[in-house]
Amino acid sequence: MGKFDGKVAIITGGGKGGGIGYGLSTAFAKEGCNLVITGRNVQKLEDAKAELEREYGVKVLACQADGGVEEQVADVVKQAADAFGRIDFLINNAQSLPPSAPVEDTLYESMYLAWSTGTIGSLNFMQACFPYMKEQGEGRIINFASATGMFGYAGQLAYASNKESIRGLTKIAAKEWAKYGITVNVCLPGAES
Repeated sequence: MGKFDGKVAIITGGGKGGGIGYGLSTAFAKEGCNLVITGRNVQKLEDAKAELEREYGVKVLACQADGGVEEQVADVVKQAADAFGRIDFLINNAQSLPPSAPVEDTLYESMYLAWSTGTIGSLNFMQACFPYMKEQGEGRIINFASATGMFGYAGQLAYASNKESIRGLTKIAAKEWAKYGITVNVCLPGAES
């Protein structure tokens, strides 16, 4: 018996590939949580689904999606609700990493890539999950920011500014959605206190 038996988590970037997302998928599966994992690489998603179901006996729905595309996000969340009847956790982990460049050479395309997959992708998933969590009277959202933004690493304008925006998004949603029993928190890998 795990502490999340019968619960459902959507984990963006949750496919197999050695990153934080698959580690999160594994941690939730170990606790008995059914999963909806998203990403852009179908093979990584299918590999993760097969392994998680085999190793932990949970149900896994693998959905190819780009968080920056609102229609794709809405479809993932609808599939999750249709398959499991609830959404307990949303883990916004997915993020594209644009090339490094000094401020004066940072391209619009790099900014757009970071922001569409990060802040906008997180917001899209949050907004799509909100009605379900509100109706349940509870929900848990964890957004991923980064020490890169917190400390302002040189050469990382696109990525870092986006990650700081995610911190702002999280703070505001936490204040607005607490009355519905929805907690919204942020995790900053690499940021030590």
